[in-house]
Amino acid sequence: MLLFSKMMRPQNNLSIKLRAMCLGFIGLFSIDAAAQSGWTKAKSEGFYQLSYQTMRSNDYYSLEGNLLVTNQFSQQSLVFYGEYGVTDKFTIIANWPLQTWNGFETTETVSGLGDLRLEFKHALLKKYFPLSVAVSPELPIGKANHFAQSKAIDFEQINLPSGDGEFNVWTTLATSFALPSIPFYGNIFGSYNFRTEYKGVSFSDQLAIGAEIGYHIADFVWVNARLNALKSVDEVVVATDFVRGDGSEYTSYSFGASVPIRKNIHVSLNYRNFNDLIFNRKNIYSSGVFGLGIYYEKKPQQQ
Repeated sequence: MLLFSKMMRPQNNLSIKLRAMCLGFIGLFSIDAAAQSGWTKAKSEGFYQLSYQTMRSNDYYSLEGNLLVTNQFSQQSLVFYGEYGVTDKFTIIANWPLQTWNGFETTETVSGLGDLRLEFKHALLKKYFPLSVAVSPELPIGKANHFAQSKAIDFEQINLPSGDGEFNVWTTLATSFALPSIPFYGNIFGSYNFRTEYKGVSFSDQLAIGAEIGYHIADFVWVNARLNALKSVDEVVVATDFVRGDGSEYTSYSFGASVPIRKNIHVSLNYRNFNDLIFNRKNIYSSGVFGLGIYYEKKPQQQ
């Protein structure tokens, strides 16, 4: 426990509580890569994005919701996100952190492949009231155990994985609207995450809700704002495993913009942060997350 006590500043008597320290950010980058919507892609239409996201924070919110000040934790991720319209009503989506880097000021930085989330999305209603349902298994192919060595003490280390090690399935119901006379849209969704276990340790299921609005300025720049929230179904009072995200809760808000740089290719910027507006922060590091991406839109062939 010496490494944990050295990470605390100055409350080293709280080192036991810090065992849950990096749960909240495993998967946050990939889950929020694109908002859920009621629309599906047209047949053969595609959307493919590569983005880089980064955050640094000293502020860790414990399972009890208490703010603990620790040595700085940092995470960077390179994330692929893609959508393809199999039919006009059925879309396949992939959300995959290709590489995630984790580290503290007091440790080395370790990196690895993240878990792959596949989404199978079907349009229940499409024309006048877009409504979709999606089932999204998350495959535990990332590094579930990856130990970072202390810079100060050779025999001390901490597990900073790039994947959570457990198979889980998200189910999402989403609806959208677009105004006919102005380039303005909105999305609302609700999701349920059925979680399983890792090495005999079971995890609480999760509920997620979110909303997004967007506007096209001067037929050139798309801007959007999002509000997302995540809550555990069960009350988690003990951190049974400090790297799997059990008991993580938060409210997040984000603002984004994208501009075209050539035909069908756009550059996007995004800023995301966390507060206690809907669900109080628990079991996460809280700070601003900055994202820069480039995406390509494949238009369907004209019939």
